[in-house]
Amino acid sequence: MAKLVSKVYGDALFSLALEENKLESLWKETAQMQQILKENPEFLSVLRHPEVPQKKKISAFAEVFGQDVSKEIMGLLNVMVKKGRVREIHSVLEYFDTQVKEYLKIGVVEVATPMPLSEEQKKQIENKLLEVSEYETVSVDYRIEKSLLGGIVIRIGNRVLDNSIRSKLDRMTRELSKVKLSS
Repeated sequence: MAKLVSKVYGDALFSLALEENKLESLWKETAQMQQILKENPEFLSVLRHPEVPQKKKISAFAEVFGQDVSKEIMGLLNVMVKKGRVREIHSVLEYFDTQVKEYLKIGVVEVATPMPLSEEQKKQIENKLLEVSEYETVSVDYRIEKSLLGGIVIRIGNRVLDNSIRSKLDRMTRELSKVKLSS
């Protein structure tokens, strides 16, 4: 249900952003909102409480974000409060972020290695990703994963390129377990 809610509200905001030619500005606003909400989880937990009246929720959003966000974002927040969807604000904003990145052809990539990469290695990875994908730019999150032993694991959306030593050892183990030795 939460996925459907985030899609419906996220798509509505995305369509409005395109229609009003405000994609970049609304994207920036939603990113700032996400940051504020992540840094202040108690704010949303209070607004999620069923005994807090709608008017108080709406005025709380206006007080916190009113000066910093557009009428479009305040409209979204008001509708979500009135429809009882405050719980899904994070997922709606994340969905919108994903839609914008897809529209702007920005690839979101996670790269895991067992040790830090040099700037040159990072640049090579980013160039190769741009070369083999439809993306015009990539946003790469580099992580150290000691359990990999060696190699690299790249995640782009729901696709995974696993070229780690651990996965190669797992494949070898599976292959060796299929071998029957005769006596």
